[in-house]
Amino acid sequence: MADRRDLLGEIVAVCREDLAAPRLTTEHWQESLRACCRELRAWYRSHLGKPALARAEDLTPFGSADLLRPADVLVAFFLDLGLSPQATYRAWPVTVLRVSGFAEMRDAWHDRPPAGSGPAAWTGVPPNPAAGELPHLRRIADVSASEPPDVLFESVLTMLIAGVTAMM
Repeated sequence: MADRRDLLGEIVAVCREDLAAPRLTTEHWQESLRACCRELRAWYRSHLGKPALARAEDLTPFGSADLLRPADVLVAFFLDLGLSPQATYRAWPVTVLRVSGFAEMRDAWHDRPPAGSGPAAWTGVPPNPAAGELPHLRRIADVSASEPPDVLFESVLTMLIAGVTAMM
């Protein structure tokens, strides 16, 4: 590789290789969307840091039809469900943001916890807050510690589906 641009191009190419177009059907659309999101989550988990890289670097020169085909399939799915173009324009990035954000914020901590911490260490409450501080986060900390990321992710999908349903 000659320079940084070549390195970025290689990173995008490697990520593109295993980014499959989603298999979506309107017949059982809720489960189809759930399955698509689970697959997309797995992809983001195997490429942790990709959203951060996309924010930090201009990756637009490496865009291609191959790279955007999965997005096009997801957009077609929302349109086929009967969402208006405006609602589809909203549903598509919200879907991607919820999945990628979950992978970057929750799964990353669980899959690669900081040294000395176990996967269940993050409860949403910083270690050793002053007495009386963060009472609401403390109230849900036990639930957070005992609920695996997969369960929380399914609730994210339930809220996503409720939002899509509301736009129909």
